[in-house]
Amino acid sequence: MKNNTAEPPGTMIEMIKVSKLYPPDVVALKDVSISVAVGEMFFIIGMSGAGKTTLLKLISSMEAPTNGLIEISGNPIHQLKGFKLARLRQKIGVAYQDFKLLADRTTAENIAISMEVSYKKPSIIRRRVKDLLAQLNLTDKHNTITSELSRGEQQRVTLARAIANSPTMILVDEPTGNLDATTTEKVMQLLTKCNKSGATIVIATHDDSIYRHTLHRVMELRAGRTHAIVGGNGT
Repeated sequence: MKNNTAEPPGTMIEMIKVSKLYPPDVVALKDVSISVAVGEMFFIIGMSGAGKTTLLKLISSMEAPTNGLIEISGNPIHQLKGFKLARLRQKIGVAYQDFKLLADRTTAENIAISMEVSYKKPSIIRRRVKDLLAQLNLTDKHNTITSELSRGEQQRVTLARAIANSPTMILVDEPTGNLDATTTEKVMQLLTKCNKSGATIVIATHDDSIYRHTLHRVMELRAGRTHAIVGGNGT
């Protein structure tokens, strides 16, 4: 007889008592413990300097924790090296707050990078780039050098690059800081679409308009510590 009971989704991110200290005595994070399920959309909120960006850097293995354990899909990331670490990073898309775009390349070239390193066919890359530009109202910027774009446009290009290769996890740092309400809505529609396709998404933000009425969990950081995690009902 077939068992129709749904299996739990599993855990994508596990952080246990994670701290991050910067010399000489800056405490960026202190004893943070969170668990994010596969396919979950999870918000991290807090004032500037609360530790949101540091948390994303640790999850993406850009930096190592001073103390504590971080596992991604059950793998302790501090133990991964070489090919295994590179393979993990290929599955993570990061939209940086400071963009990190190649200033001398076009919008299309910046978005295509993550797919090129994964050896996607040129026809697939062109189609994906065109589709993402359309969804983010950037079609007319296809051949524009990114240094000539406004900050809001650069922000959207950064997001498009992060999700272009359909990663299993997407980390987004302040995705709406330079955007108006209409463009913010388009950005969130695109992230929601990725989430519904199975991607685990972690969004660090101080923009309460994108999480105020959400049904997703919201974690607040204050001075590097977990202040509260509200989940399930958006209240």
